[in-house]
Amino acid sequence: MFRADRLTERRKHHKLTQEQLAHKVNLTKAAISNYEQGRSAPPHETLAALVDALHTNADYMLDLSDNPDPKALQNESSSASKGSASGNGAQPESGVYIAYLGGPPEEMDEEEAEHLKRELEMFRAFKEKRRRDRESLNE
Repeated sequence: MFRADRLTERRKHHKLTQEQLAHKVNLTKAAISNYEQGRSAPPHETLAALVDALHTNADYMLDLSDNPDPKALQNESSSASKGSASGNGAQPESGVYIAYLGGPPEEMDEEEAEHLKRELEMFRAFKEKRRRDRESLNE
C-alpha cells in the first residue's frame, strides 16, 4: 500500500516544496498534495517518476521495505546472487544485457537499464502486495 507519509518525508528530506516536486515529475501541486494527504495514490508511472525524483525505491514507498536507499534492492539482489554463484570463478562479461523471453540477449544503455530496473521493482512490489492481500483474505 502506498505510504503518503513516506512521500512527504522524502520530499522534505530533499528540501523540496510540493510545487518543486510537482515540477520535477510533471504534475500539479494539487496532485502532490492529494498523494501526501492520502486522498489518492499515484499510478504506476507517476510512482516511478516520484521514486526517481526523490532518490528512493518503490518498495520503500509501498511499505514493502523500511530502507529508503535507492540501491537497497540492488545490494540485496547482488549479495543474494553472489551467494548462489557457482564455484567455477567465471565472471559475467561487463555491460548491461537483457534476455527477452523467446529472443536473444540484447545490450542496452544505462538509461534503458535504469528504466527496466524501476519497472521490475514496481512489478515485485505489485506481486508482494497481491500476495499479502491474498493472505489477509485467507485469515
